[in-house]
Amino acid sequence: MIFNKLLSKRDAITLLELIHTSLLCSNEEDFKGLVNKLHEVISYDFAVSGAARTDDCGNILSYKIINLNYPADWLKLYAEKEFFKIDNVVKENFTSFNLQRWKDTFRKRSTSKEFVFHAEDFGLRDGFTHGQKNPAGNTGSLLSISGNSVEYNARTEMILELIIPHLHHAIIRIIDQGSAGNIRSLSKREIEVLNWLRQGKSSWDISTILHISVRTIKFHTKNIMKKLGVVNRAHAVAVAIEQGLIDIG
Repeated sequence: MIFNKLLSKRDAITLLELIHTSLLCSNEEDFKGLVNKLHEVISYDFAVSGAARTDDCGNILSYKIINLNYPADWLKLYAEKEFFKIDNVVKENFTSFNLQRWKDTFRKRSTSKEFVFHAEDFGLRDGFTHGQKNPAGNTGSLLSISGNSVEYNARTEMILELIIPHLHHAIIRIIDQGSAGNIRSLSKREIEVLNWLRQGKSSWDISTILHISVRTIKFHTKNIMKKLGVVNRAHAVAVAIEQGLIDIG
């Protein structure tokens, strides 16, 4: 994990604690506590998370929400009026899975005035939404934060970018309790590569140590990430440790 001048030493420590805690989440209450700890590094008034299964075009087939502290009456209205069909923030998330600020999405995509009016009535005028898609399959996650206390700056964006892959893995594991058991077994060589990744070695370093090409190391790394359902090397190491595939020592 790379920290720059936007993040203090305390920010870095808190984020590392969050990542570790995300590996221990086993139910919705654990997840709510995890997201609540985000308050130590970023400000927000409302938060909601969810996971969805989509088709190949990004259309939502099923959607499960974990309400962290969104207004319950808003979520009831949202369900009754089936706002998920016109919510462009949700559509953008499960299409691109990029960090988005709501007001930018509303400008980019023509949004129903009725939807915006009702959202603003509940204090949901602007916010950030970010999510992650499983490398294999059409399952993805979402986290939205909103409220007057949200700071719209590069620091908040960086923290969300850093933590979302770990929140994604936690929520998918909670919503689909069988997901951990569906992790495909790693080969002996992949375990070997993972152990070197844990030690912070680059592809070139590992290729030199194992006497194989950098291209082969990158091939193994890509397979590891796909099998573990992760999006980067650090996330792969964290999940491998959680699953007992490699040792911490």
